[in-house]
Amino acid sequence: MKAKSKRGVSLYLEWFLLLFFAGILSILFFIISEFVIEQQIDRYYENRNIVKSYNDKYITKLQKYVIRQGISSEELQRLDEWISHNRLIYLQIRKDGKWVYVSDFGMDEIQSEDDDFSLYPSDSYYDIELSDGTVQVFIMGMYAYNAYTIALAVNIIASCSLFILITMFGIRRKIRYINQLSRDIEILEGGNLEYKVLSQGNDEITNLAKGLNAMRVSFKNQIGKAECLTKTNQEMVTEMSHDLRTPLTSVLLYAEILQNKKYEDEEQKQKYIDKIIKKIQFMKDLSDRLLEYSVCDEEKEHMQAEYISSHKGFFDELSDMCHYLQERGLKVKANMQWKQGQMLICEEYLIRILDNITSNILKYADTEALVFIWDEYYEGEMCITFENACTNHNGDTDSYNIGIRNIKMMMMEMNGRCEVIQTPERFQVCLRFQYKKD
Repeated sequence: MKAKSKRGVSLYLEWFLLLFFAGILSILFFIISEFVIEQQIDRYYENRNIVKSYNDKYITKLQKYVIRQGISSEELQRLDEWISHNRLIYLQIRKDGKWVYVSDFGMDEIQSEDDDFSLYPSDSYYDIELSDGTVQVFIMGMYAYNAYTIALAVNIIASCSLFILITMFGIRRKIRYINQLSRDIEILEGGNLEYKVLSQGNDEITNLAKGLNAMRVSFKNQIGKAECLTKTNQEMVTEMSHDLRTPLTSVLLYAEILQNKKYEDEEQKQKYIDKIIKKIQFMKDLSDRLLEYSVCDEEKEHMQAEYISSHKGFFDELSDMCHYLQERGLKVKANMQWKQGQMLICEEYLIRILDNITSNILKYADTEALVFIWDEYYEGEMCITFENACTNHNGDTDSYNIGIRNIKMMMMEMNGRCEVIQTPERFQVCLRFQYKKD
């Protein structure tokens, strides 16, 4: 049984869409958060009081460095070393109205004394003491740079974390589904084939779940068929084993007659021998079929029924049955019309049916009462009825039930019917065969 499913979304496409969606959200988060953070940083460092506090801090450090190094106005280039350690600071130094040092330019690029210095904020000018006098210093710093750098690093980490979280959330759903499938498979391994594997989504994993369900149903059906076949074979073995008992009893009876020489002449002796051979051959055929059923795993083949003359098909077997019952001390009264026509029978089934009826009569019939046998004809049907009085003792009911079940089964195989009427005093079996007139 093959699982059929519509073409679904590939896991590759699902993962791609998940990563794409996570990437878009992470980028949007990065852009928005970066914009907001930069706005906050800019607003913070636009405050002149904040800027002045940073300027004061670095001017103090510069003054200490100048005093420690003993720098004069002629040695201002030595400040480059301090600038190299404070890269965020920009310095301009003026002496006697002229720029004598600029941290970003050489001395030949320094502005002239005619430049307009009023453009710079006044709180950015400080006086510092050199070894040979006082100079005016203009200081400016990119104090927000560190904040921008830290904010960028934090924003990158947060965006990457968001990307990972979204991706892990999508993967987690699939992992939970896979774990659920694993638990479902363990339940199936435990033998519970009624349990349905969870099927959700429309991808390769879903197809796997549907395949497991299809396999579960197929395996369940196969087990059901195997159990049914085993049960059928067991029933067949039981039925045939039961059917072997009556002909075996007949063989023993005829053998005792021959052993005790209770025959009138050689012709009757040969007749008993022929009956023994016939019964043994029937038992052999039945045992061969029993072996065939017990070792074969295929479904049983039905015996083929065919139309034959009612007199030819039934007379000999019914005569043997009556004779055998009489040998066992029963009184039989057969009232057969034997109208011209054909009945649908299978010879092997017919022998087994009469043997089962014979066995039941011997077990349950009152030996002092008559056993009646008669035939009746209807449109398309021939009915042969066996009736006997019952004794009061309880017999082997299991054997009785098996025998009746066998008779009904074989009559159905021949497209006929078996009707049983039973009261405490009387027992009647009616065999209805398909019949057509000549």
